[in-house]
Amino acid sequence: MNIRPPKLLLPSVFILCALGTAFSAKPNVILMMADDLANEDLSCYGSTRIKTPCLDQLAKEGIKLTNYYAGNPVCSPSRMALLSGSYPARIGWRRGVLGYGFPGKSGMSPRVHTIAEAFRDAGYRTAMSGKWHLGNVNMRPEDQGFDSVYCIYMSNNQNRDMYRNGKLVQKKWDNRLLTETFSQEVIRVIKEKSNKPFFLYVPWSAPHFPADPHPDWHGNSGENKSGKYTDVVNELDTRVGQILSTLKDTGKEKNTIVIFTSDNGRQPGQQGPNDNPSFTGHKWQSLEGGTRVPLIIRYPSKIQANKTNNSLVSAIDLYPTLASVCDVKIELPKDAQRIDGVDVWKNLSEPDTKSARTELIYWHGMGQATAIRKGNWKLFFNYGVNKHDSDPVLSDGYSLHNLKDDPLEANNLAKNHPEKVEDLLKRAKILLTDIYADQLPLGTYPGVILSAPPFKASDVWGKWIK
Repeated sequence: MNIRPPKLLLPSVFILCALGTAFSAKPNVILMMADDLANEDLSCYGSTRIKTPCLDQLAKEGIKLTNYYAGNPVCSPSRMALLSGSYPARIGWRRGVLGYGFPGKSGMSPRVHTIAEAFRDAGYRTAMSGKWHLGNVNMRPEDQGFDSVYCIYMSNNQNRDMYRNGKLVQKKWDNRLLTETFSQEVIRVIKEKSNKPFFLYVPWSAPHFPADPHPDWHGNSGENKSGKYTDVVNELDTRVGQILSTLKDTGKEKNTIVIFTSDNGRQPGQQGPNDNPSFTGHKWQSLEGGTRVPLIIRYPSKIQANKTNNSLVSAIDLYPTLASVCDVKIELPKDAQRIDGVDVWKNLSEPDTKSARTELIYWHGMGQATAIRKGNWKLFFNYGVNKHDSDPVLSDGYSLHNLKDDPLEANNLAKNHPEKVEDLLKRAKILLTDIYADQLPLGTYPGVILSAPPFKASDVWGKWIK
C-alpha cells in the first residue's frame, strides 16, 4: 500500500517545538546594586532635589517596594547577604567591612554557594561588572560562580585597580569614570550572542564617597542643588537608562528581570540633599535609614506595572525568589551555608498575597545584633551599641516602635506594650541562637587561621537579652 508522507506534520511539529522553546525560555536577570544610595536620593521615592528620570520610568514599568531591607547597613556584609541568601552572621561576618573592622586576609567563604553558582549550574552564563569587596586570592568572583568578571576588588575609596577575569587591566582607574566603564561592560554582556540566558550582577561603586563626577556631569546639578553628589547620582541614573535601552534594542527587554537596589543607606557626611528623609539614621546604623533602601523590579508581563508594594522583603530573599522565578534549582553542597531567605515571588506578582516574610533581624555595622522586626513592630534590644554615633534618638534599654505609624522611630512604646517586648525578645533569642549555632567560618587566604565565631550570649545578642 502506498502511503503518502504527511507533508505538513514535520513543519507543524517543528513550529510547535520552536514556539514551545520560545515560550519556556528562561528569563535573563540583571541585578543592579548602588553603593550607599538612600531612598531620598531617587525622585520616585520622594526626592525633590535629585531627579532620576530613568529609574522613575523603571518604577512606572514595574514595582517599587517600600519595606525592602538591605542585608546589612554596611557594604561587605550587605553583599554577602545578597549573594548567599543568608544573614551575614550565618556565614561568619562579625563586624565591619573589608579593609575596616573585617579580619585581615579574609572574605566571604568559598563554601558559600552563591546565587551566581546556582544560576551557572542551571545553564546560565554569569557575569559581573562592578565592585566586589568580598575578598581576594581564593575568594574572588571568579571563584564563586561568575564566568565573566570586570571589577575592582575593593571599595573605590580603598583601591581602584581594575581586573578582568582575575588579570590586572589597569592600576588606579579614574574614579570619575568607574560608572561609565562598568556600564559599558554591562552593555557588552547584553549584546553577546549566546543561546544561554544571562545572569548579570552589577554592584556599582557609585555614589560611594568620594563623590567625583564624570566630566560630562560635573556641575550639572547647578549652584542651588547639592553639588557633586547629585552629579554622581544623575550619571548613575543615565547609565541605568542606557542599559535599559540596550535591552530594548536587542529584543531582550520582555524576557529580562531588571532589579535595582542599594547596599545600605547614605554615608554620614556625604555631600548631598536631605530632602526630609523618610527615616532616621544612616549607613552603619540599624535604624531604618541605615538599612531600608530602594528596590525596583521590572519583569514585563509577569509583574504589574506602576505598582507600589508594601510587603516586607529582605536582600536575603532575592536568591530563593529569583531561583524560583527562573526555574533554577538550589542544590547546596553539604558544607555550604543555610539559606535564611524566603521566596517572595507571590508577594511581588500578586500584591494582595499575605507576606511570605514576617520577621527580620537587624545588626549594627560593627557586628552587634540590635533589633528585630515582626510585622510592623520593631524592637531594639541592644540599642545602646549605637551611642557612639551621637544620634539623639538613641539610648540604652529596650525601644519599641510601630513602623507603620512611626517610621522615624521617634516614639518608644516599650512601656505601653510590655507583652510585645517580651514576645519579640523571645523570638529574637530563638533566631539568634539558631544563626550563631550554625555558622560557616569566614574565608581566608591559604594558611591563615581565624579565631572561632563567638559563643557567649553577650557576644551574640548583647546585654539586653537575658
